[in-house]
Amino acid sequence: MQYDVWSVKVGSDADFYVATDTYAGTLPLLLPLSNTVPGRNGYGYKVSVTSAGDETGVGFTITGTKVGDIGGTTVSETVVGLNGDTAYSTTYFSSVESVSINANTTGDVSIGYGGNLALPRCRVKGLYYLASANAGNITVTPDSTTLPVLDIDTPANNTVVNSLYMAAEGVLTTNSSTKDFAVVSNTNVTSITLICG
Repeated sequence: MQYDVWSVKVGSDADFYVATDTYAGTLPLLLPLSNTVPGRNGYGYKVSVTSAGDETGVGFTITGTKVGDIGGTTVSETVVGLNGDTAYSTTYFSSVESVSINANTTGDVSIGYGGNLALPRCRVKGLYYLASANAGNITVTPDSTTLPVLDIDTPANNTVVNSLYMAAEGVLTTNSSTKDFAVVSNTNVTSITLICG
């Protein structure tokens, strides 16, 4: 029997949704989107708001769909800008429909994604990673619990590459089929690619 599988490499992109620029105009101002979906099959990340200047008085309202919500319900979250730093949403977005600001920016800002990867309900069938100079680990933990469904230690050797294939049908990311997701986190790992289905 043949199964459809897909891969995702854990990553980030600081200006994926909105290009770096200073934004001003009639408020609230909708920012021009460069992209709307960070990857296929419903995975996603937290949205990042990177400020070159002091944007502590600016609210960035992100509207989109949460990872794991098979109903596709639209949600919004406002992220307050920082002074020369990056702020993140608390929501893992699988798509972004709009980003608006409630005040003009004082300098360049960009909107992208980063941090941990969030997977919808699926099965992790394989894992490929490149270790770093220090020992670390990779975990996959459903949002509905603190207990990981997958926890792998990685060696302290930045030349070690390892491929792991899961037995049988793979590791199921969540037990719930609606609005649940799993977070892929890591410590001291240079790169991770997951094979899912």
